[in-house]
Amino acid sequence: MKKISRSDGTYALVLVPTRELCLQVYEVTKQLVHRFQWLVPGHVMGGENRMKEKARLRKGVTILVATPGRLLDHLQNTSSFHHGNLQWIVFDEADRLLDLGFGKDIKSILSYLDTQPSLKSKHQMGNQKRVRQHVLLSATLDDDVMELASISLTNPARIGLSEPLLHGTKCNGEVCIDAEQNMDENTKNGPGSNKLEYSMPSQLVQKYVTVPGNLRLVTLLVVLHIWMEKTSGHKVVVFLSTCDSVDFHYALLSDFLWSFSPADEQNCSKSLIDCKCFRLHGNMSQQDRTETFLEFNKQSSALLLCTDVAARGLDIPKVTHIIQYDPPGDANAYVHRVGRTARLGRKGEALLFLQSCEKNYLSELQKHGVALEEVSFRDIWTRLFKQQKFYSTAENNLLETHPTVLNLLKSLESFISKQASMREIATDAFRSYVRAYAAHRGDLKAIFQVRKLHLGHVAKSFGLSDAPSLLGKSQSKKRSRDAKAMKMRKAKKRKYMRPAQMGE
Repeated sequence: MKKISRSDGTYALVLVPTRELCLQVYEVTKQLVHRFQWLVPGHVMGGENRMKEKARLRKGVTILVATPGRLLDHLQNTSSFHHGNLQWIVFDEADRLLDLGFGKDIKSILSYLDTQPSLKSKHQMGNQKRVRQHVLLSATLDDDVMELASISLTNPARIGLSEPLLHGTKCNGEVCIDAEQNMDENTKNGPGSNKLEYSMPSQLVQKYVTVPGNLRLVTLLVVLHIWMEKTSGHKVVVFLSTCDSVDFHYALLSDFLWSFSPADEQNCSKSLIDCKCFRLHGNMSQQDRTETFLEFNKQSSALLLCTDVAARGLDIPKVTHIIQYDPPGDANAYVHRVGRTARLGRKGEALLFLQSCEKNYLSELQKHGVALEEVSFRDIWTRLFKQQKFYSTAENNLLETHPTVLNLLKSLESFISKQASMREIATDAFRSYVRAYAAHRGDLKAIFQVRKLHLGHVAKSFGLSDAPSLLGKSQSKKRSRDAKAMKMRKAKKRKYMRPAQMGE
């Protein structure tokens, strides 16, 4: 038997739903095979330079990690991509692959591979027939995943968690899901049934807070201030529903300064959080997303504002706190979000923000075995008042009319109203939030109804004094394109500068 050679092409293929997960799987694969020089890992994904990917594929990639769209592109258009020796395909986060609309691409990939002739590699002996093995990994097995399994797998062996492990108190430090039991339940209850129950790790503390709509933003800032001031070593991930909302909160936390003492505001103003702030969402360029992901992982104390692009599959080291500022979709989405913390036996805390009209969402979670502890809205602010030495004042006032609360609200509105760029970002974030709120599906539509919202209070949660018109087009993609074009112009300018000029 001869060693596998790079020139043999690709033997193993790992399909993943997002670029960040693609990079992470690739990095782990590199570490696993670094002592086996003849095994060459590689990756292809959207947003990267196709010609550079093409050059790597031409040389040969033994283990290829890919997103479905870019892989299909190379299969159809890169003649130097050698895949005749392909023996393993892994579908990682299969439920997420389907959620992001990759089902059609996956079917096209499998159809294409099935029609291509297989090559006999040098390490095969005699007339030994090579059989391609498929592995499908998924946290949930709903109807769509089962359909993908029927297409991609033949007579599959099911591997899930045992019954004692599922119902025990320990879960190996991770969210546990009895996949096989769910498969049986779906079969019994017919298509569309969803009886899945989740067993959460014992070291994960899950809480929720009910916040008036107009005080959501200031309460978020207070929670972040308390967590980041208390001790170093806190890594917090805040989940938001839209890219525009991520951009707004990132801009606000990056530039907004405030003083707890209105009388000395100019001299004592400072940032509410004492750590680096990062953002991650799908409208960012691939280079920015990669840099953000890698840089956040390096930090011992930091804040990440993100959409659900970071909710599944990614292993973000040492995340201590999760805030679901905008409620997720179904229980499955909730579990994936909180699954970013309390990993590998470490302690973690998850906080869910709800408005009073959204409290029925707790019942939806309870149907799946997920119970949350309530934390008082007043208690959060009381901790801040104790820190700032005016606790007694809070006891004698309605919280909504407390001078500190009013001062923070006024400061936020003033900060946003004085800057045209911030007003534009806040307006985009308001509109996209309402659109996302109206887009909840299935049983959740009865809970998350736009008509139940006070749009004036929603506007306050974006630092706006009045609710803007719901009509309007988001400018976030335009801002991303403009930023990318500016980077390219600067890079081109540096490229053509004479050495003498660069030294001046």
